[in-house]
Amino acid sequence: MTSRLAGGANELTPAPFVIIEKGTVVSASLIQEVATTLHLHSTELPYIDLGFGMSFRILHARPKESLFVTQILAEPFTESHTHRHHIGNFGFTLRGQWGHDKRYLYGPGTYVFETPGVVHQFFNGPEVSEILFSGNPSLEFIDVESGEVTGRNNSDTMLERYHELCREAGVRPAYLE
Repeated sequence: MTSRLAGGANELTPAPFVIIEKGTVVSASLIQEVATTLHLHSTELPYIDLGFGMSFRILHARPKESLFVTQILAEPFTESHTHRHHIGNFGFTLRGQWGHDKRYLYGPGTYVFETPGVVHQFFNGPEVSEILFSGNPSLEFIDVESGEVTGRNNSDTMLERYHELCREAGVRPAYLE
């Protein structure tokens, strides 16, 4: 499709709009945006078992930008290791009840910000929980008794571990980069 130049000139130039189907006009910039928008269907991604009642899948990983989006699936009464994040993480509860203590305050629709440096633990309630997390996976595992750091995780180690667990499970890792 073309349009006339301003001032009534007879030369033709590409129009800023494209007709998709009769009666539907879409801007060319929208078409370009849709063409560059990354997407995937999470139903096509398997959860990978971490071995202590928790599974996860990476939906989006951009290590150089410190961006990870993961989805966690926790079995009833699962507890994580005590840890602290170096950079804040954001969580959104899709289903179930969980918390940073055994009151399980976070239910469906709850948004959580995990503050950097705060030592905490994940506790799941009496049903399966599904949580979407976004942020940087850099964290330290902490011994509760001594306060000593017992292990570390970062973007690289998380991706390496995810790829390793996918290989062991016989699945191909797939996530947005």
